[in-house]
Amino acid sequence: MTGPILSLTMTAPAAAERELPVPVPARTISRAAVAAARLIAALAVLAALAAVALPLLTGGDWLPQLFRTPEPVVATSFALAGAVLAGVPAAQRMAALLLVVAASAAAYVLATSVSAAGPSALADWVRAWAWLPGLLVTTTVLPHVVPYGRSLGGAGRTAAGAAVAFTAVSTLVVAGTAATTGRSDPFSSPAFTVPLLLLVLSGIASVVVRVRRGGPVERRQLAWVGLGLLVAVIATFTAPPWAVAVAVLGLPLGLAVAATRYRLYDIDLVAGRALVGVLLLAGSALVYAAVTGWAGALLGATSPVAGFVAAFAVALVFHPLHLAVRRAVTRLFRGRRPDPAELRRALAERVRAAVGPGEALAVGTAEVADALRLGSVTVEVPLPDGSRAFTAGPSVTEGGVEVPLTLHGERVGVLRAGARDGGVLASPDRRALEELGEALAAPAYALRLAHALDGSRTELLATREDERRRLRRDLHDGLGPQLAAAVMTLDTAASALARSDLDRARRLVSAGRDDIGEAVRDVRRLVEGLRPPSLDDLGLAETLRSGAAALTGRDGGSGPEITVDADGLPLLPAAVEVAALRIAQEAMLNAVRHSRARRIAVTVKARPGVLELEVLDDGAGIAPDAGGGVGLTSMRERAAELGGSCTVTRAEPTGTRVAAALPWEDPR
Repeated sequence: MTGPILSLTMTAPAAAERELPVPVPARTISRAAVAAARLIAALAVLAALAAVALPLLTGGDWLPQLFRTPEPVVATSFALAGAVLAGVPAAQRMAALLLVVAASAAAYVLATSVSAAGPSALADWVRAWAWLPGLLVTTTVLPHVVPYGRSLGGAGRTAAGAAVAFTAVSTLVVAGTAATTGRSDPFSSPAFTVPLLLLVLSGIASVVVRVRRGGPVERRQLAWVGLGLLVAVIATFTAPPWAVAVAVLGLPLGLAVAATRYRLYDIDLVAGRALVGVLLLAGSALVYAAVTGWAGALLGATSPVAGFVAAFAVALVFHPLHLAVRRAVTRLFRGRRPDPAELRRALAERVRAAVGPGEALAVGTAEVADALRLGSVTVEVPLPDGSRAFTAGPSVTEGGVEVPLTLHGERVGVLRAGARDGGVLASPDRRALEELGEALAAPAYALRLAHALDGSRTELLATREDERRRLRRDLHDGLGPQLAAAVMTLDTAASALARSDLDRARRLVSAGRDDIGEAVRDVRRLVEGLRPPSLDDLGLAETLRSGAAALTGRDGGSGPEITVDADGLPLLPAAVEVAALRIAQEAMLNAVRHSRARRIAVTVKARPGVLELEVLDDGAGIAPDAGGGVGLTSMRERAAELGGSCTVTRAEPTGTRVAAALPWEDPR
């Protein structure tokens, strides 16, 4: 019988993964065209069903013969896929091609069944050539136009046109030859096989170009088609005829999904792993056959050692071959350096080589966009003062994904990425972004710290100048006139003494003494504003206890119970002592005023390199949405000035916990 199996083997190379240049603009659907397409699909299905029903109704024995080729399944599955795509404006051309394949397979299988039922010259003639259009469209035309029926550029259109012309001419020639001579084997003629081979190779080249140039959407669409072809090819070589017929269903299913629902699943992963498995199996078999032949030639064809040597050789090359194949296939699907670990290493090297955190983020976003072939990648870092946000990379349009950047439990920024075509990113790309986001979190955190440090430095300079201005004003407007008045008073007293006016001199000296006493009190007030004198007189621990006693005596002695554990403190730097005192005083005062605490515990411990301060109360506790008031902000700023930290959290089961860590070095 002349009726070759639909030669899916000839389309296997194109199965790897192909795709059309992203969805074409929608066209107006003609209801008449859709109705006609679906009528053809229904006729193809009815013809296939009639071919199968004929031996069942007549008691014939040729039903197994029909399913030795996948044409019955091809007729129905391609017809259904064509009927579905006929209603998709962008895929109407693809629907027409699928219906051509379905009609070809249906005509062949119906003619085969009729011919087996009884002699029929018309059935024999149709059976001799009807299989050819479906075969040629599948192997030469579809690779150029998947998944929407449009080809690539001028060269692609020329190749696709040549494939269509070759299909039409070959069908007419074979049909005419069958009508005149009764023979229909075109594969015996080089005039047919050579152009066929060239067109198949051009289809493979078109697929490769689409994969190399396309974005994630194109690759995902091609992966659906490639997976269907891959399953069909594997079944053709390894499975019985009934399994081949079932496997062929994958091709129209892949074509339909590629044109309509290519984002339904993460097909990249499935198709990639399937392709890796096939290539790895083929490579291992090739190595085994080559080593077996070589060892058999040296040791003898019947030597058992030859098989052992071949198996050992396969074991040696399996792992490096697997790595190489997986790297090549993954790169084909997802672009340059697709392995997340390799991406992280490359990204870390670029970030380390950057001059500063800002440049590191700019370089990092460019590296991520280039490695994953994304349309845009943006890193946004909210700055601590909330005044503005640092942004690196082009803005991302709608449809992108956001990956939070966190470090040390703190959200320091957000990584936004969008596909080249504005579509939805595949899950592998999202997982890669999450891993790469960890590498970008460190420079984002450094950027926030640098900005906070600049802000603190600016604030310190401003505070210092304000303090100098205040001291100058107090000295010039307060202390200066007081001392000048005292000098003038004493000068007048001296004049009175010269005139022996003792009573006046006594009054003037008394007034001068009062002026000088007031000046002394002003000097003490200025000094206390710079540093509490009790720290020099009593030390930090006793100063804290003195302040706690004052708070306990509030409201007629009904204040909270305050305990201070600060014994054994070493000699601390002056700035550290002042910061610890002010933070503790503010925390105790907040607990008394706002939390209505009855017990407050203050603990100060000096560890190597850090002074730890904790104020714990049993009051109402701080609200989760409480903003940063003046007191809380002041405590944090005092700690930040020394390079330390201060946190205010809710204690369990109730109350508030203020914890500060202040770096210090032994001043001796």
